[in-house]
Amino acid sequence: MAGVSNRLSAGVFVLLLLFSTSSSLFTHGSDERNEVTTFNPDWVRFEVSDDVYREAVGVMDDGLTDESRDLLAITPLGTFDATGFTLNRPVPESLLEPRFDVLMLIVSNEMHFHDVRLELEQVPGLAVREFISPSGLMVQGTPAALQQAELHGAVLTSHAVPIGMFLHPDLVDVVLLNEGESALENLLLRLDGWRDATGPLDIVSLTDQFGFTLEQDLGEVARQTFVDSKAWDAGRFEGRLASVDLASLLLQPSVMQLRPDPAFAAFNDQSRGHMKANTMTTYFTTDLDGSGQTVAVADSGLDEDHGDFGTRVVGNYDVIGDGSTADKHSGHGTHVACTVLGDGFRGGYGGVSQAADLYFQAMENDNTGNFQSPSLNNLLNTAYNAGARTHTNSWGSSAASEQSKYNSETEDV
Repeated sequence: MAGVSNRLSAGVFVLLLLFSTSSSLFTHGSDERNEVTTFNPDWVRFEVSDDVYREAVGVMDDGLTDESRDLLAITPLGTFDATGFTLNRPVPESLLEPRFDVLMLIVSNEMHFHDVRLELEQVPGLAVREFISPSGLMVQGTPAALQQAELHGAVLTSHAVPIGMFLHPDLVDVVLLNEGESALENLLLRLDGWRDATGPLDIVSLTDQFGFTLEQDLGEVARQTFVDSKAWDAGRFEGRLASVDLASLLLQPSVMQLRPDPAFAAFNDQSRGHMKANTMTTYFTTDLDGSGQTVAVADSGLDEDHGDFGTRVVGNYDVIGDGSTADKHSGHGTHVACTVLGDGFRGGYGGVSQAADLYFQAMENDNTGNFQSPSLNNLLNTAYNAGARTHTNSWGSSAASEQSKYNSETEDV
């Protein structure tokens, strides 16, 4: 009986399975009709503009990223930290006097550094002048503004800044290794002012919430400091020290730095090595020839009669005031200009942009053969205003100690 019962159960299970399976099927005589639903989407055509990617602007959200900086500010003279300032080189005691208008702030990791800077820039009468890696901000302002900056929640500590910080390290060495400050007398020097987002500043003018104003014109300071003071650009003056009172000069609010006059050099004999001309095995060609473009070249001088420029020299300017734009000594400027846009008519070898126009800025003093320069800010902006969108500078500092350093000239770029 048990076997019959099991077979019966199995039969019932099969019938139920068949029934449940067939019940979902439509039979031939069913009253229900097969209905086919047709999908008719609404097609929308859109076009992607040519500049859609160029115009796309992304936003980086770093709100969840914690900063981890060493709480230091490392300078050429020494290091600021939570406890104070430690010198890393000898400095004359007279240059350790603090500037009354400047503080060094050490920013903690509690807020993003950029956010702290933005908030400090909103303080009336205060200007954030320099970022000092990795956690320092040098700020300038009225006494009330400086006090308000010190109270910012993300400022770990603040320190007075010695006036030696505003004297170029090479000049600090001159003072140390020679007969004190008198060794600087009659040297050709540069006096640099501060800068903001608009460029170098002639005038410092900061007014706090109480109406107190810190204001000074660097040009007036230069005229009192230098013999035959010359303004190369806003906030950039050159001259020879008439008499030396470094402390008084470096305490002036408009002064960012007193430094040596920049020295430049051209090394024609090294050009093949720099360009690796001896190892070039392949090159590419293009239909682009510079047509409709103006290229600026700042260099020694230009031989306009060279023959490779045709009528494409749209400007040839003496930027140092020696009265000449000739390439009298080295030939470096003509060489560079031919490399950039010479057509090869005379030289036999065409340059990169053989149809571009040339705007030349002559920097060589024909009386001495030395390179001189106004500020890079002046060179670049003058050329830009003349229509140039490419600017070449095939020269550098003749002092190895200045090469590859970030300084006020670099910041101008």
